[in-house]
Amino acid sequence: MAGVFKMVEEAKKLHQISDRIDELSKPREEIGERRKRHEENVVLFFSFDIANSTAYKTVNYYGWAQVLNLLFKELREEVQRQIDGSEMWRVLGDEAIFIVKIRNENVLCEYINKIFKIMISTIYKLKKGAFFKFDDEFDMLKLQNILSLKTTAWVAAVTNVGDISDGNTLYKNAVNIFERYKSQDGNEIFEFLGNDIDTGFRLSKQTQDGRMVLSYELAYLISQKTESLSHLHIITYRKLKGIWGDRLYPVIWYHDPKTYLEFYDKELPLQDSFTFDACDESDLIKEYYDNRKADRKEEVIRDGRMYKEPYYALNKILLDRGLEEKVKHLQHLIQDTTHDPTRYINTELMELHCVAVCFQEDENGTKILVAKRQRTREKHRGEWEFGCAKAVIDKSIAQKIKEEYRQDFGIEVEPVLDEARDIKEPVPLALYQAVHDPQNSEPEKQDKGIITLARIVQEFDLENFEPTRKHEKVAWITEADLPDIEKRFEKRVPDFEQSLKEAFKKIKELSKEKKQDDAAG
Repeated sequence: MAGVFKMVEEAKKLHQISDRIDELSKPREEIGERRKRHEENVVLFFSFDIANSTAYKTVNYYGWAQVLNLLFKELREEVQRQIDGSEMWRVLGDEAIFIVKIRNENVLCEYINKIFKIMISTIYKLKKGAFFKFDDEFDMLKLQNILSLKTTAWVAAVTNVGDISDGNTLYKNAVNIFERYKSQDGNEIFEFLGNDIDTGFRLSKQTQDGRMVLSYELAYLISQKTESLSHLHIITYRKLKGIWGDRLYPVIWYHDPKTYLEFYDKELPLQDSFTFDACDESDLIKEYYDNRKADRKEEVIRDGRMYKEPYYALNKILLDRGLEEKVKHLQHLIQDTTHDPTRYINTELMELHCVAVCFQEDENGTKILVAKRQRTREKHRGEWEFGCAKAVIDKSIAQKIKEEYRQDFGIEVEPVLDEARDIKEPVPLALYQAVHDPQNSEPEKQDKGIITLARIVQEFDLENFEPTRKHEKVAWITEADLPDIEKRFEKRVPDFEQSLKEAFKKIKELSKEKKQDDAAG
């Protein structure tokens, strides 16, 4: 019998050696892809929940769907504009949930402040009637004071296990995972699972209109920055089902008084932001005041510092709950992370890039605006280009070009449209394609693009341009500069010179056509 066991063990070892040889024999790209799939990242989750939506639907029986749709669209666009790399995970009823990978703790503090500002600015627009289209002023006033927003934010260390139809997805050290799989009808489903993911959903019940609640781990991470610490307020402690073994969990609200300056012309400290009858309307705010009473003999937590001193409380909880290793792991992941442009949720088969060659005409002739990409970009680092917009489903290409070039360069442009067609979209100069992800092992995945023309309609001074996360600097090019392109612009995107030549040629044709039309008219 001993001999049989020995043979079995030797067979196992041979299989292990064989598997290792197979692994080493695989292309380096395949090994890299598997490692990439199992990378662990710190992900910030945040949600905007529409408060009082049920009451609103009752009053605005016919128009509520349109208003809520506009509200979600506003939130989605503001998040994408202000928080680089953010993605919408899902919409659950009246709640929109977003995610973004965290690269450093400073960015984390910045994002939390921006999320809070998005909430406050959207509520301000709601109260001003920005999402309402009614002829009757009374109806508008009645409806705009119902809806509001409440926000939750939390962090989790997430391991990407990829497609769970693959038999090799199990990863023993993963606490929280991201997985994807196909439904019966062939649609891809994206899911985050784990205790830290669940915490956010439990915690979302501990906020209310105009308030933003943070998970303990998130609050601890940003508390290391002095300014962020002053924005943390411990409201109370409650037991959240399934979290920390059903032991008391801190309910921490984030509140930045300076955010209100832009909308109300004054700072608004937390207590000043409560209505006069807040304690009657909200159990959370009632607990906030009760927890700050001098005599705490009958209270479960008798140490008043656990409410009044967030830094003390957060560190006390860290030790008492044994969370040191968990928090250190989050901090190390954030510190060690590299820039990863890949997204968790990519349902698009391809991206359509819309390059606009922007030109300006004056008494000295025609000049074209070019921009040098930042060296931190994931593609074409430090190369000269013309800028780029991305097509979206709910806007025309012309509209998207105008919006993104205004955002990226601070310029107002008018795309040159095909006036001969009923649907007026930009006239294409050329088509191109580029590798979707240069760091990926699948070069056959290509993004497609069109190159068009756009006229700069306001005087643009290069000296007024300030570097952005996309571009380092800008310059003008005239037709006389074409022979010196290689010297002046050593690093440039593919077909740079050819695009310039085609653009100058087309601009001349347009100018000639305009003169003929003016003469005929």
